[in-house]
Amino acid sequence: MKKFLFSFCILFFFNITTVYSNIVYLDVQFIIDNSDIGKKYKKKITVLQNKLKIDLDNRQKKIKQSDTDLNNQKNILKDDELKKKIAELNELIKSFQIYKADVQKKILSEKAKYSSEILRIINPLLTDYVDQNNIKLVIEKKNVLVGIKTLDITNTILVILNKHTKEKNLINEN
Repeated sequence: MKKFLFSFCILFFFNITTVYSNIVYLDVQFIIDNSDIGKKYKKKITVLQNKLKIDLDNRQKKIKQSDTDLNNQKNILKDDELKKKIAELNELIKSFQIYKADVQKKILSEKAKYSSEILRIINPLLTDYVDQNNIKLVIEKKNVLVGIKTLDITNTILVILNKHTKEKNLINEN
């Protein structure tokens, strides 16, 4: 009976170990941020942000200048003219706020577009890796509370992605 129980325990623990060895985790955001293609897209977003920031700064300077002019003319203008100028300034501020919100949406949209493009490239690479290495489950790292470092395949997939983008010349496109 003891031999049977001992054999059963060994087989049970062996099966648990086998199951755990087929589960890995991956930090997708790290790959998006640190891959060669991710860096290329990040550079494009930075250029767009800088361009839009300059435009926002120019619009903000115009508002400040209008406000300064209005404050300087406050005592000179009639009440009707003052109210009209204040309404114009408020309209200018309102349009600035709408434009600023549109700029933020545009930047977030570009980030989402580039992230989905990278994920579209990663998906078949990850599927091939999983098939070749007999992996049963890949979990995103942000959903892992604790795990040993050997189960993290992030760097391996990053190397595979960088190699793939160089082979397919995806970085020099656009």
